[in-house]
Order: sequence, then C-alpha cells, then structure tokens
Amino acid sequence: MVSEVASNLATTDAESTKPQVDIDSNIAIIVDPETIDSDGFVSLWSVASTTTNAELPRTRALASRFLGFLCKHSCDFVVASSADAKYLDERFERDNSLLYNWSIDSENVDVVSQHAYVPAQALAKFLKKKKFDASSNYSPRRADRVKWFSDDWCVG
Repeated sequence: MVSEVASNLATTDAESTKPQVDIDSNIAIIVDPETIDSDGFVSLWSVASTTTNAELPRTRALASRFLGFLCKHSCDFVVASSADAKYLDERFERDNSLLYNWSIDSENVDVVSQHAYVPAQALAKFLKKKKFDASSNYSPRRADRVKWFSDDWCVG
C-alpha cells in the first residue's frame, strides 16, 4: 500500500513538472508592423511574441507550434541570412537537439525561431490556408526537420 502511494506521488510529481501551456486554437495571429523589415519579413519568434503579449512560456509554445507546422507542410518561404544559416548549421553539428527538440519548453525553439524569417503576409495566408491550429502540437520526424532546414529554407 505504501509503495503504491509512493508510486502515485512520483507519477503525479513527474506529471506536474511537464510544461503546461494553453493556447486557444482560435488565437488571432498578430504581426507587429514595427517588427517587419524593409523587405516585408518578420521572424517567427517576433510573431509568436507579439501574439502572446511577450509571455515567454506562451511565446515559446506558439513558436514551437509554428516550427512544427511549417516543417510538416514543407513551407518553402522561410529565410535565414547566410550568417544565421551558418550559425544554425554549426550549432546543429555541435548539438543535434537544435532541430530534434522543439518541445514547448526547449530553448532550441527560441534559437531556431529567432533566426527563421518569413514574409509577414505570406505567413498569415499560409497558416489560414493550411488550417493552423495553435492549440495542436505538430511533431515532424527528425529526418523531415533536417530536410526542411537543409533543402527548403532559403539562404540569402
């Protein structure tokens, strides 16, 4: 009996440490015009941050879902500067969790989404057309993540 209670407590404690971030499926995705560069691009992180009023756990969760969704749909309009792409590539070579761990509590999400730029207008249309649900978790396979980053991201 005591071991059963201890086992239940351990399970409860482990579950309570899992990140719990609620994002409404109908959340309005907001792009702050001040975060759009002169070519019309904005980082995924900026969109997530503006949308969630810069609340770090919610920003990271939304950015994580953006990355997973865009990857699953092989979105081909993500852009990184050549310096940013080199930085991400080198970081991935040192620690492959950069592309393999996009959970809502991973700082990898911050790094990748802060270097991933998209045309602001195209992002909004893409999310709507492909029926993005901010409350859903999108978990592309590891191979798909590497392929998306290596083959579909534009560098320039």
